[in-house]
Amino acid sequence: MYMRDYKCWFSLSGYTVIAQSQELERRLWEVFPQRCLSFWPYMLSDSDGMKEYLERDMPVTVDTHMDGIGRFTTKIDWLGAWVKIRWRGQVWCISHDGRMWLSGLGRPNEESAGRLIWRIPDTGNSQEGISLQAPMSGVFKSPISTEVIASFLEDFRGCQWFGDANEITWERRAGMDLFTLNITHGRQKFTLYLQREKYSGQDIGAEIDELYSRLINEGGNHIIDATYEGKINLRNL
Repeated sequence: MYMRDYKCWFSLSGYTVIAQSQELERRLWEVFPQRCLSFWPYMLSDSDGMKEYLERDMPVTVDTHMDGIGRFTTKIDWLGAWVKIRWRGQVWCISHDGRMWLSGLGRPNEESAGRLIWRIPDTGNSQEGISLQAPMSGVFKSPISTEVIASFLEDFRGCQWFGDANEITWERRAGMDLFTLNITHGRQKFTLYLQREKYSGQDIGAEIDELYSRLINEGGNHIIDATYEGKINLRNL
């Protein structure tokens, strides 16, 4: 928390900064609109510009509110990572609200995404659900549809095979979503191909879980192919 008091007529009479780290507090003061110090009504509009700039520059959320006449508080927090994506040769973080930024900056907001990496093949304009018109720096709206990822997590995150996955590739094949999972259980390796549209009315997650539990007891490396209408094919990896 940081506090400054200014006693001039129409000057900012009080300003409190609540930040998760000193780095965030320093960055806020670097872009703070100085004219607000001598004329506090500017804060009513300038705080919006400060929020827009900081949230475009860093993975943060910024909220400013008025505490009283001439007194304001700004709260600035790291934006939590929801998932990590390997795309265009780099790893990116995506938040729950669809904001995206480059990973690997050593910031605490990336820990919440866990170890699982989603991979998006670079297939040009043919890849549905992805816009190639995205910057390579700063924080921006994800060009990758987050609805597909959210739906997959909702359906399968409770499955054992999903918990053992370390990478998921998502791509479109013949107008349908194809998911390829690399799974490791101890020394065993599995590759799972999954197209949910092929299993209408089936609890395909539970069916794969039952097969997976049997295979980890039997040993060996396997390919589980769930891309056929109503059936699951199994072969050695």
